[in-house]
Amino acid sequence: MSTRLAVITRDESNVLSLLKHCTGISVAVFDPQSLTDGCLDAFDCACILGGTRKEPLVLCAKSRTLVEEFAAAGKKVLFEYTSSFCENYCKAPESTRFLRLVCADSQLAALPEGTLLDDQCNLRIAPYYHCRTAKPILVYKKGLSAHACQTLCAEDRADFTQYGIWFETPRTAVCSFCLSNFINARFSPVSAWRKLIASLFSWLCDIPLFSSLPFWDYYRCSQAASLRETADAAIGWFERAGMLIEDGAEGIREGMATEILPNGHQKTADPIRTDCAGEAAMAYFFHYLVSHDPKSLRRASLLEAFVYERMQIRSGRFAGMLRWTNIAWTVCYPDDMARAMFVTLFKALYNKGREYLPQCRKALGFLMDTTGPDGLRAARTDILNMTQDEYRALSEQDGAFPCAHYNAFYLACLLIYGKMERDERCLAVGEQGMRSLLKAYPQTIREQSETEELCRLLLPLSWLYYATGKEEDRTMLYTVVQDLEKMLDASGAYLEWDSDYSAACSKQNDGECSLLGCNGDPVVDLLYSNNWVPLGMMQAYFVTGDPELYKKFERHARFLSRAQLHSDDPQIDGAWARGFDTRLMEVYGIPNDVGWGPWAIESGWTVAEIIAGLYSGVLKDELKGFYT
Repeated sequence: MSTRLAVITRDESNVLSLLKHCTGISVAVFDPQSLTDGCLDAFDCACILGGTRKEPLVLCAKSRTLVEEFAAAGKKVLFEYTSSFCENYCKAPESTRFLRLVCADSQLAALPEGTLLDDQCNLRIAPYYHCRTAKPILVYKKGLSAHACQTLCAEDRADFTQYGIWFETPRTAVCSFCLSNFINARFSPVSAWRKLIASLFSWLCDIPLFSSLPFWDYYRCSQAASLRETADAAIGWFERAGMLIEDGAEGIREGMATEILPNGHQKTADPIRTDCAGEAAMAYFFHYLVSHDPKSLRRASLLEAFVYERMQIRSGRFAGMLRWTNIAWTVCYPDDMARAMFVTLFKALYNKGREYLPQCRKALGFLMDTTGPDGLRAARTDILNMTQDEYRALSEQDGAFPCAHYNAFYLACLLIYGKMERDERCLAVGEQGMRSLLKAYPQTIREQSETEELCRLLLPLSWLYYATGKEEDRTMLYTVVQDLEKMLDASGAYLEWDSDYSAACSKQNDGECSLLGCNGDPVVDLLYSNNWVPLGMMQAYFVTGDPELYKKFERHARFLSRAQLHSDDPQIDGAWARGFDTRLMEVYGIPNDVGWGPWAIESGWTVAEIIAGLYSGVLKDELKGFYT
């Protein structure tokens, strides 16, 4: 005989759909404000789902009375995102963006105690009070830097204002956050939430549900595909996700923001970044080389034109500077400027056009004019209110900033331009800068991790060796490759690693934050580290001709194929998100970063860079002749 479950809710939801299609349960749905005398009498248990809307559910007095009478009869009740229950009530909704849930009850949750769960950018209503017998199941904690597990102390268990799910009484469970659409909202880890949901409703309905709840996936990974298939799926993401602005003529959106709301809506990152436009132009250019699709060539041209026609300062003291974004109009980051120019340099290298090469040289000229005698620049340049003396000092004082994150791609651009155009100044500054940076190796100044520094050095070291032909530079390239191999995971990815946790963003809570908790965690960063590997490793192969480097590229590309997102949601289908767990094979990582959490999808840094690298692999035999 089926358990008779009364679901009181305002809307359809993931949870309601699961329950309706679950064997062993007979579900009837009631409007929260329209309960009538006796309507619940025939039911064994009840579930009040308030998390389908932003405003918490408040039962009218009559409905509330009927639910209370139902519970007083000894029947189990689950309250979700409901402002008042039993003798208790809750505070106003607040965001859970920088909070994480910790398992406090391994038996009910069916998870090891201390297991971490993320509910994305959710809403919760903290209780004002609690029953003396209240027992926590999940507890909220802020600023956790562990990857998968966190020990709870007695004080954590006692702080009822931080309860996420708990027993208010032995037969009444409460969920303070929006759980109703947990699948669309991409709660993670997926397997942990499935166990918890099944266990929670097993308790409510007094039947085993682990095998009968018909869960479905919002997205899928681990799909084997060729290099070409993977890259083709990714190049289509720009259009499917609505990233292009006027087909590229006015640039491209930054990507998808990290915040996923309780209803599953993921915000778009709307700033128009010069680097993302240039990188997307590069991706379309490589797609054109593979497909000969004129539409891709047109988009590459429009995006490249946007970089120089819209975002480059044309006259005055700062002539040549590429503006950072349409908002940060007076800011320059050297490595962002450099990646915006990659498409121009690749077109020239592969004899496919030199239209914007003069503007590229002007941009490089501005950067060199603001570079210290040691060949290094500061992390960023803000030209608003900059005096002539301050401007001149940039070139008279050593940059003293040996950081691949901020300097390596800039120096690489100088080297490849100098090599192609026999520009002695570019060659000299580029080589000097790389020598200064490498002098600090392996203790370069780290932004996110040691892994990031190594990944970012692949392409610059390749172009350094290509420009100089010096054996010491070839040796250094192989040193970095071998050091990166120490971070190799069985999946083919390079795990985040920082030997001494010296990175500026390590375990931060109030700014930009690394995904790394502890060395050895199965976490991969596809915004700051692994995204640079395909293009960098292919450049290393091209300049050395070493087939072993191509094998490393292929191994890594197979991981990228398995990590690519496949979904009915066009905003993520074909893309890669920042944080990825190689054991779970899903998007998951420390969510503390203020702007670029695990679900952030960068149009330029991530998707475009990976596309260009993968297509380079597809074109390996065709392109290698340009490096002789």
